[in-house]
Amino acid sequence: MRNKSALIALVLTVAIGTTACLWPLDTLGVESKEFETESLFREPVIEDDVIEDKNQVCTPGLTTAVYYDQCGFNLNMSCSVTRLDVVEFPEGSQKDLLEGKLFPTRVEALAGLDEAGGDTIPSMEVVNGTLKPFNDGLYAAIEVGVQQGVTHPVDATEIYPSKRQFLLDLAAALVTADASATPTQQTHLRSGLVFVLGSLLAAGVDIASVNADATLVTQAQAAADDFKSQLLVATPMGFYTWSDTLREIFIQDRFLQNRTHQRDNSEPEVGRFAAMAAVIEDATPLRGPYEQYLALYAGLTNPYASYAVADLFPYVNGVASLSDVAAIRAALLTDHPEPYVCYGTWFALFPASRARDTAFLNETFCDVDPPANVNLIDVLINAIRDHLLDLEPDETSGWYDYQLYALETLLVPESLPESDNLLLTKAYKEKLIETFQSLLTQTRETHAKQIETFGGVGVSAPPTPVDVYPKFPLEPFPSFYLRTARAYRFLETVLGAVLGEDFLAHTNRMTEDGSATLQPLGEELADIGRLMYGLYIVSARSVGLNWSEHLLADELSPEDFTAATNRADTWLETWKNDVDVQRDPRVIVPVGQLQTGEILYWAVLGVKVYRINAQFVEGYEPSAEPISGFCELRDYVDHDYLLLVEEMQEVRMGEEVAPLTREEFRQLCDQHDNASDIVAALEAL
Repeated sequence: MRNKSALIALVLTVAIGTTACLWPLDTLGVESKEFETESLFREPVIEDDVIEDKNQVCTPGLTTAVYYDQCGFNLNMSCSVTRLDVVEFPEGSQKDLLEGKLFPTRVEALAGLDEAGGDTIPSMEVVNGTLKPFNDGLYAAIEVGVQQGVTHPVDATEIYPSKRQFLLDLAAALVTADASATPTQQTHLRSGLVFVLGSLLAAGVDIASVNADATLVTQAQAAADDFKSQLLVATPMGFYTWSDTLREIFIQDRFLQNRTHQRDNSEPEVGRFAAMAAVIEDATPLRGPYEQYLALYAGLTNPYASYAVADLFPYVNGVASLSDVAAIRAALLTDHPEPYVCYGTWFALFPASRARDTAFLNETFCDVDPPANVNLIDVLINAIRDHLLDLEPDETSGWYDYQLYALETLLVPESLPESDNLLLTKAYKEKLIETFQSLLTQTRETHAKQIETFGGVGVSAPPTPVDVYPKFPLEPFPSFYLRTARAYRFLETVLGAVLGEDFLAHTNRMTEDGSATLQPLGEELADIGRLMYGLYIVSARSVGLNWSEHLLADELSPEDFTAATNRADTWLETWKNDVDVQRDPRVIVPVGQLQTGEILYWAVLGVKVYRINAQFVEGYEPSAEPISGFCELRDYVDHDYLLLVEEMQEVRMGEEVAPLTREEFRQLCDQHDNASDIVAALEAL
């Protein structure tokens, strides 16, 4: 994990730009690995933890004050081990009201819990219920701000340049260059112009200011129409359906990602993008903003899955160099041999971002579909659990890599610092896998446009005897919360460097109803990171983990610690009323296209309830000292908690079916009350 100053230096290097590639793209981040593919198709081997494998680090003095009603104990849990299991509902109201039920949202599920009774704590899915709307709203606000440009509200000075205007200016510059070009040069300049105009026309942008030749506009309109007919690529999804501007951005940028020109490094294709490079390279009003946009999306999602126009700068020297595109192509291929990409795109103006999960699936299933009875999500889980897929972020990573690294904790709990204090049953590990599936689906949906696809007591009373049990304020997986906090720390650093503090101070997060939050984006981003650090500390304490030992030297000053724990305490007291937690979590996102033409989707279908049991392993109980003389330890007992989790399914649908919007998907889900019927309805579309 890099420190903050190193992160800033990295991001500024990208933002400033050089004549070299923005990222080391010779292999576009894909490394070939050899293994037996069949090993990925097996059922995951999941077993109960055994106490003999635990090696606790006992720390004298590491105590936490825990209250059971009015009785408090100082517990030292550093030598303790807590067993976690998923158990059946007891006979009676809980079983009748909750077992097998699929609720549309957490609001309905919480109502069921209130009626059934029980001790409910926030699950990791509930924590993600706060994070997902924030992530969507942050990304949406940045997208709109970048597309439209941001100006200072007082003096109207430019804070960030408009991407829409950049594209119009680029088109106009191509027209100007064409006027004095040779016929050979014009061929490439006009191809580049048709590409840029096509993206604008597909998105519904007025291009009158460009003054392009009518014949070229006609060609651009045909390209736009052809692109929009490709439903999987061109249909806005996720938060990109919240407003007309967001729909415009999705269509425009998907076009500019050049997803429909796969495996094409022909001279005409090189010429098209070399023409844009020739015009942008020496034009400061174009090159500066362009490199800012590239730096933004590389950090906001991930580094790129194909070469950007900027990667052609070293091989282009003005419009004159377009006279010999063959030489440009030869030089490029000498320095950058064809990367290992299965269905990848060679060149794009604004490339799609690569993802380690997608790259692994592309490599594994490059020329053949997985067996019909095998889900790709299970293949991915096996690959991570078998250490065939390394998810630790590196110096090129973007926000998505950091998010994926946080989710990895759910699949490899035995590798985490808290593992020696937790004894997980097979059933609980299976619950963690379900959590991974749901949270990965929701995380990918946030990045749907940008990410590549696959393909006190009375003094007169005697001492009160008290039973002590594992008391959790939330689902106890501190490493998940810490890695998530670091993902936001990374994002805060990236956005501050590539967008600037003024952008974050004058932009507000968007919500699903189209409104904006009152708090500036920068303040909200800092607050969500503060919350996650606080949840890490609270969770670490609840399992006996010395939280401070696992922080970096520059993480959490004393003031930061106080602010983080206060923020976590406040959220834990009020999470059931958190408007983001109450939002509908149901989403569907395409993952890729199979050889058969079928489109594979991951979908979160609704909310369900799990009952988990927590108990100290006999012989590994914590020391418990009463805080006052009016309470005494009677016994160590077990305790049940209720968790709101989510139902995720993998679905295959025909390529003629346009990707569903959130609204369409949720309406379909509302017509059924169980997962199998929802999946059947989706596959019948």
